[in-house]
Amino acid sequence: MDTRHSSGSTRQTGLGLVAQILMWGGIALLIVGGLLAYPYVASRLAPVPPTPTPTAPPTQSATPPPTSTSAVPVSTSTPSPTRSTPTPTLLPSPTPTPALPTRIVIPAIGVDAPVAPVSWQVVETDGPAQVAWEVPDTYAAGWHETSAPLGVPGNTVLNGHNTTHGEVFRDLYTLKAGDVIIVYAGEVPYGYAVTEVLILPEAGQPLEKRIENARYILPTEDERLTLVTCHPYGSLRYRLIVIAHPLSNLQSPTSNIQDPVSSIQFRGTHEPNPFLA
Repeated sequence: MDTRHSSGSTRQTGLGLVAQILMWGGIALLIVGGLLAYPYVASRLAPVPPTPTPTAPPTQSATPPPTSTSAVPVSTSTPSPTRSTPTPTLLPSPTPTPALPTRIVIPAIGVDAPVAPVSWQVVETDGPAQVAWEVPDTYAAGWHETSAPLGVPGNTVLNGHNTTHGEVFRDLYTLKAGDVIIVYAGEVPYGYAVTEVLILPEAGQPLEKRIENARYILPTEDERLTLVTCHPYGSLRYRLIVIAHPLSNLQSPTSNIQDPVSSIQFRGTHEPNPFLA
């Protein structure tokens, strides 16, 4: 009798232990699954703003030089001879070195990544051939090498992946107007503030619509920074465009700006690039 009772107690204890292991294992799987699914769910729940109505870029009207209609008195006196002075030879001004972007920091979403120049290539399709920009296949942003350098009038365009190859722009859709973006040219920082976030239909759209979307990466007369990626997470359905303009207190590249990297909470396992230290 005692042996059977002891054996039954042991079986009950073993079953209880198995049940606890299964229960905690299920809870752990739910937690891990929730963490993996979060980027997909969060980016798809983000509201998609209405597509902006395209407007013609501002043009500068040429102002003719003022003309004077007042009478000019004519002198009748004989001018005295004057000595001619030699005209000094003007030396050409040195051409400044373009400030090419090498690093991007976005404190609001914990991004600190290198920037590499990228070029475009022609992609053959069933219809007309299309031009596609290369995107870095690591945790880095790509600078469109035909776009403007930093600190001069023009459109500086950076692209990056949102799902694969480091996901450098994964959380770009969460940026709001006023968020700060700092792009470095070597050790020199250039500060920008987000002014507009656009989510534009892209996949499955007619060629005319995709060309219309591409106007945001064309040259501009004003100085601006444009970031480009896909949206939502794991999808090519939309094109996400973030437009930023220079901060008023950072108009001079030599302004005293503290490196914001020390205050950034880096996302996941990403760490600052060691080559930028």
